[in-house]
Amino acid sequence: MQMSTATLEGVMQLRNEACDRLLVSRVDAKLKGKKVAGVLNRIHVAQPIPRDDKERPPFIPEAVLKKRLAMQTDDSVSLKQVKKRRLEKDIQQEQGADYFLDLKKNYLLPNEEKYDKIPEIWQGHNIADFVDVNIREKLEMILKEEELREKAGVYDSDIDSDDEETKDLRRQAALIRKKQTLLTKESREKRVVHGPKMGRISRKRDRSRGRLESEMRDLGVHVDGKTMPHFSENAERSMSRAPPVKKARLDPSTNRVRSSSRSVSRGDLGLKDEAVKAKVTKYGKKAQKKFQREAKAGESDRHIPTKMPKHLFSGKRKMGKTDRR
Repeated sequence: MQMSTATLEGVMQLRNEACDRLLVSRVDAKLKGKKVAGVLNRIHVAQPIPRDDKERPPFIPEAVLKKRLAMQTDDSVSLKQVKKRRLEKDIQQEQGADYFLDLKKNYLLPNEEKYDKIPEIWQGHNIADFVDVNIREKLEMILKEEELREKAGVYDSDIDSDDEETKDLRRQAALIRKKQTLLTKESREKRVVHGPKMGRISRKRDRSRGRLESEMRDLGVHVDGKTMPHFSENAERSMSRAPPVKKARLDPSTNRVRSSSRSVSRGDLGLKDEAVKAKVTKYGKKAQKKFQREAKAGESDRHIPTKMPKHLFSGKRKMGKTDRR
């Protein structure tokens, strides 16, 4: 077979011939196999029975015929007669170093609008949100609806035209908010510590009966002996009937108050005298000998020392004697 890579003559014929021969060889290899008998019994090729003498040739679209004509490379049709689509690769090969990839030339827009700069954000809004085919019609409908609203007087109502009850409620709400702000500031000032805190005894008394009584009267609560018996004149008499103060208990061994400051070690607690203390100390030292032999601190010591410390039994030998490493 004759072919040319310069004019592409005979290339397609060579390809088709190679494919046909390869297909024939594969079919022959299949037919020589053992599975052919079982497969051929299950294959049935249906042939349609003609219903009349009318010819019905296959319909091939005109575009497909043009493509087939363009693929032919024989002598009857030359390559110069076939119109090929001009690709960007061809333009790049023609222009060379002056080639510039222009992606906007294929936009589906008029030529005078293809190279316009389109902003992404306009007046704080995303342009992509307003891209719509029927945006002008929708805008006209919204404007007409707004016109009807204005004519109907939807926006004529005055916002400040409230009745007396609403104004009174707003005034009370403002007073409550102001009071809450003052209480919050006062609470914060109390929590701030500007210096060392004083003891409760040395501080000046900030709570008193008179102050509480005046505050309750300001709130509208009448203070008398019936409603609040603790504020009556007999309140001082009731203090005499309070339970007696407990007496301080003495330690029988030292005849001193138990709450008095005395440094008593925990080892001496529960021991009657010095003899018992000496006996307990003797037994404690005797019980500790077992742990001392094993180099343990006590009964709860579970430490297992390292038998071969790494810093003593590993490392390179240095200059000098080599009896240890």
